[in-house]
Amino acid sequence: MNRASRFLAIACCSAAALAAIPSPAQGFGASKVKVTLQRKLPALVHLPSDTIKLTVTTADQDGTLPFDFQALLETELLKDDPDLREMDNAGVQILCQITGYSHPEPTVTKRAGPGISLTGANPGVTATSNYTRITGQLNVSLQVKDSSGGLLISDNISATYDQEFDSAGNSASHGVFGSVTGTFGRMKGGGKSEDMNPPTPSELRSRLILDAVQQIAEHLVDSDEKIEVLLAQKAGPLDEGNKAAQTGLWQRALETYETASPFPKPEDDAYRLYNVGVGNEALGYKAETPARARHYFEQAVIDYRKAGELNPREKYFIEPVNRIQLALEHYKKLAAPPAAPKKATK
Repeated sequence: MNRASRFLAIACCSAAALAAIPSPAQGFGASKVKVTLQRKLPALVHLPSDTIKLTVTTADQDGTLPFDFQALLETELLKDDPDLREMDNAGVQILCQITGYSHPEPTVTKRAGPGISLTGANPGVTATSNYTRITGQLNVSLQVKDSSGGLLISDNISATYDQEFDSAGNSASHGVFGSVTGTFGRMKGGGKSEDMNPPTPSELRSRLILDAVQQIAEHLVDSDEKIEVLLAQKAGPLDEGNKAAQTGLWQRALETYETASPFPKPEDDAYRLYNVGVGNEALGYKAETPARARHYFEQAVIDYRKAGELNPREKYFIEPVNRIQLALEHYKKLAAPPAAPKKATK
């Protein structure tokens, strides 16, 4: 074979090798695309007075837990509604009982690291790594009463944390937080939406308190907050829609995602449907009427759930469903006729 023939053969082999390399898969990627949504939610109940009295109790012997919880809840409520005042002889009684607080010792498991293998003396042996799982939960019973003892609203609040980290301290859970309630995705005081390092026991305690407090605040006062969400990436329509979303052109972004050809593999098309859900959620927050907002939120629930069904391994599809269902609950409550307060029973 002469030099020209050898060169042509090498070129053909190189071209074939390049063609065999798969294009980057759909997903959130190492360099994540983030967008900020302005999330406005109406309160679930109308408070009949601008004066409130907070009472936080617990059966736990940890005396600082109710104190810290009450201080943070008061700050959150007064921040979101500057007309509120805290006083003893108040028109609204907010009763919180901490019914459970658990922060088990971290559990460590050893298993194969992704894509790591040992070569040499023991070929084919897979390297193993330690993974640390950190969990915690805070449960609170909420009752809100008027000055005559009538029950305005009651609910059970649960804040949970469940995250896994590798031996280097990096998050090993899918998505952003794995199984974590939605508070930690919010931007409070410029904070980041992602926390890739394992929390200390005191940090975990603070996060659970903050989560529960913000859930309670959303029941009682109008909330206006910023949340950071991720967009799935893929060269073509997904990335084109992402560019529109990042500039706030959500209607154009949604149309780009919806009109894109579905990806052949259902688990890949799940990411396109996820982006469709984000687009509908964003338009719901920008809607001018509660009815229009409900329309977008209901469609977003369908999109997020479908994405989760097509790709159940992507845990990040779980948290948006919880987030959007909360928004939908608020707007359904807003459209419902006001109910008379329940009188206290003797």
